[in-house]
Amino acid sequence: MKVIKEEKYIEIVTTRIGKLNLMPDRTLALLYETLSNYYTKVEISIIEKEEELKELVRKKPDLVISGIKYLGFDLDSIQRNSTNKIWFSDYLDKHGISYTGSSKKPIEYEFDKSKAKKIVSEYGCNTAPFFIAKPDQFIQDDLPLDFPLFIKPLYEGDSRGIDSNSLVYNFDDYQRKVSSILENQQTASLVEKYLNGKEYTVAIIQDFKNNSYHVYPIELLAKKNKNGDRILGFSDKIADKELPLKIENEDVKNIISKLALDSFKALGAKGYGRIDIKMNETGVPYFLEANLIPGLGTGYLYKCYNLNTGLTYEQMILDIIRNALENNTTNR
Repeated sequence: MKVIKEEKYIEIVTTRIGKLNLMPDRTLALLYETLSNYYTKVEISIIEKEEELKELVRKKPDLVISGIKYLGFDLDSIQRNSTNKIWFSDYLDKHGISYTGSSKKPIEYEFDKSKAKKIVSEYGCNTAPFFIAKPDQFIQDDLPLDFPLFIKPLYEGDSRGIDSNSLVYNFDDYQRKVSSILENQQTASLVEKYLNGKEYTVAIIQDFKNNSYHVYPIELLAKKNKNGDRILGFSDKIADKELPLKIENEDVKNIISKLALDSFKALGAKGYGRIDIKMNETGVPYFLEANLIPGLGTGYLYKCYNLNTGLTYEQMILDIIRNALENNTTNR
């Protein structure tokens, strides 16, 4: 049956500047192919110059699908700590352009994992005790938390910088991992009290029309590494080695879903996103981190959606886009 296309102009936007691109080519192609079947005009913009950003505003799309947190057009402004960066959602807000996902403030919170943890903790959500560290900042007897500790980059996403050495049981290993993160990821470390229970990720899609949220939790089971630990590291995610599992226990599903939704709301997020959660040894869940511009390919977001609904990738994308367009209509 032929689909009657809706008279909307959708722009899919990302960049190739440094590490600022959050949307790989295969996802761009998949989004373009999917949305072209339902909307009259779908285009892709790769923003690499300030003039291209201004051109996007001049084209006035009905909706931007964002694959960018922030932009910078010189060596200073692309740095994480630069005050000259252009927060993409803020730029679109100032020019009256609608977009998928959250506004500037929630993205800023998500960008710095320590800020996100503080915000959700103040809201009343469980999150593991933590501190921020650089090499040689502490001596052995002055560490704020007891071992074992879990160490990851303060700013990186997608488990970059996380590997079998992230779980440490002594000060020498702690020092080595903190130094490695500064050298390889050019960031301080977020050091958390280690939680040794099950790990979950939860997709959330906001339904603006019905003023509600659809919450889709799944368990993630990593393979045991050389040390016998189950750690969802960057290389495992890239190789797609972890096992996504549907949560059969309704009580577990409910408490995971509640923590994820409370965390999403605490951050002021909107549209859609993904919340990572881990339990301790007694089964109490804790907020780990948020991803408010999660990949729109066939990765974790879709796995959450599909395992809970049985629906297709195409339907997930349409849910996200139609809800974003609905929000645009409601706020006019």
